[in-house]
Amino acid sequence: MKNIYASVVITLCFNLPVHAVDLTLCESCHNSKQDVNPIISGQHSKYIEKQLYDLKKDLRVHAQMQGIAKTLDDEQIKAISKAFASKKWANVDRESSQDVKDKGKRLVRVGNCTRCHGSELEGTYNIPRLAGQNPEYLKTTLIQYKKKERSNFPPMSSMLSRYSEEDIGIMSEYIASLNYQE
Repeated sequence: MKNIYASVVITLCFNLPVHAVDLTLCESCHNSKQDVNPIISGQHSKYIEKQLYDLKKDLRVHAQMQGIAKTLDDEQIKAISKAFASKKWANVDRESSQDVKDKGKRLVRVGNCTRCHGSELEGTYNIPRLAGQNPEYLKTTLIQYKKKERSNFPPMSSMLSRYSEEDIGIMSEYIASLNYQE
C-alpha cells in the first residue's frame, strides 16, 4: 500500500507545472545516505537529462524511474535536470583503506576512466561525475554495464568486460572516496 501511495504522490507532483515540482521528493531517494541510488545534486544537467529521456524511452531499465520519467514532458525534464545541476554536490567523507586506494587508483588508470570522466573523475558536459558518488550505486551500475544489463551507453560494457566483480567493487569504493572540489 505504501508503494502505491508513493507512486500516486510522485505522479501527482511531477504532473504539476515545472515551477511547482518539489525536488525534495527526488532527493528523498537521490542523496548521499541512500547508498543504492545515485547522488544527482550537482551532477551535470545534460547527463541527468539524457538519463531521464533514456528511462522515458525504455532505453534504460529501472521500473520506478521509468514510471516517473514517463510522466515528465520535455520542459519538465530540462527544468529538473538544470535544477539538480545547479545544486551543490554533497561531498561525503568516505574512508577507504590504503590498499583499496592503491588498487582502485591503479584499476581506474588501467581502464583509462579519466579519458571520458575527467582527470579528477569530475565528469564533463554530458558525462557523469563519479568522484564521491555512492559506492553501492557505482558498483551495481558498473556490474550492470559489464553484464550488458544496462545498455544505454555500450562503450561502458566493453570497457568493463576486462574487470572482475571484485575489481569493480574496489574501483567503486575508491571512486566513492574521492572528494573533488569545484
